[in-house]
Amino acid sequence: MQNTAKTTLASLVEEHLTSLVREAICVQKHAKRARFHLTTENDGIIRRRLHAEDINLALQWRGSEKLYATGNVLPTTNDSKKKVDLNAYLKREMQNRPPSELGLTMHWLSVDGTQPNIMQNPRSEHLLNPSVPRLEDHSDQFDDYKERRQGIQVRKLLPRLLSEELQLYFARITLAIEKGGSTPADRQQQDAALTRLARDAGLQELVPFFVQYLAKQLHYHVSNVGHPEHCRTLIRMARSLLENPHMHLELHLHQLLPAILTTVVAKNLSARATDNHWALRDDAAQTLRQICDLFGDKYPSLKSTVLKTLCEAIGEDRPLTTVYGGLIGIACFGPRAVDAFVLPISIDYWNLWSSKLEKSTELINRCEIQRCQQALLTALSVFLQGTNLQEQAARLPSLPGASKDIDVDTVSHRALEDAFGDQLIPLRNEENEYNLCFV
Repeated sequence: MQNTAKTTLASLVEEHLTSLVREAICVQKHAKRARFHLTTENDGIIRRRLHAEDINLALQWRGSEKLYATGNVLPTTNDSKKKVDLNAYLKREMQNRPPSELGLTMHWLSVDGTQPNIMQNPRSEHLLNPSVPRLEDHSDQFDDYKERRQGIQVRKLLPRLLSEELQLYFARITLAIEKGGSTPADRQQQDAALTRLARDAGLQELVPFFVQYLAKQLHYHVSNVGHPEHCRTLIRMARSLLENPHMHLELHLHQLLPAILTTVVAKNLSARATDNHWALRDDAAQTLRQICDLFGDKYPSLKSTVLKTLCEAIGEDRPLTTVYGGLIGIACFGPRAVDAFVLPISIDYWNLWSSKLEKSTELINRCEIQRCQQALLTALSVFLQGTNLQEQAARLPSLPGASKDIDVDTVSHRALEDAFGDQLIPLRNEENEYNLCFV
């Protein structure tokens, strides 16, 4: 062979090998399997080692035929003079299965953060990531309900499907929530975490985990009569999820909505009577209204379902705490809801509670009655300030005890003045000297 041909051939081989090694290094980086080894036994220098699989994948990318019989890595020591027992080698070779050919197929690894139950996916109970205890696998009644409705078996949430950054983000958020606000530093950290949760993008994969965490925590604290302040923080977390424009919660309302609705109308939310569980019900009711405003167009029956549950909560046989939550919840939906569900029973309830308040001597019972009266006044103020005189004139004469032959200018409050008295004056949507004295 001529010298020119040898030089050209050597340069082509060198260029080909260099390009192949570079592509194999890229394959190794993307596969996240960097192997290190000692160059010699004495110098102690550690370098990266390319595997035969990396070379084969690089060749497949080029469209070249892959190398065969390269599944084993060569030893680092010099074993050329070592004697080999052929009988032992044959017995060992029969035990080791030959390597299978590399292939690539496509299947659904995750659907909305949940692994489908198909044969290509591994079993979830053996592949949980123990390094992130927050994202543990747990199922509740809403997961079972969803599986029965759809008729599809879906695997539980797998933390291993998340990247390390998302796992760390979830751990930081939940840690800030559970720390509470006992100190100014903790309150500042908690506020910062909720602010980031309401603004950050790229968190859609964490939505199933956040919703499941919220539902589990709220149901646990309601069932065990937990701390109301921590539940208020959880409601703030739900509101942050709703305010984030980059998150889509439509497929997870079956978990989020029952937990928040239970917080509004639950009988007991606190083990101590001095805890402010009334503020928790107010925040949860506002969150219910926010959910209905966001997803009412996509789900037309959502608002009616929530209002039906709230109307059942204001029944005569319900506890006063539940009635308070129902009244506050209905008042959040505006004057039309108050007109339809609260106004017909307002006078009867006010008279009943006034008589009970005069007879009751227990401090807790009197406090609950006064809270319910205040919730009823709040609902009436929503109706009176959200409607004009003509609408009030068309509605108020139908109340029990209302006169039919009265002027439009005086009908707006006369039907309620006999029952509520001076309590109705601050609710009027007009400014005069008598109203300004209350301000």
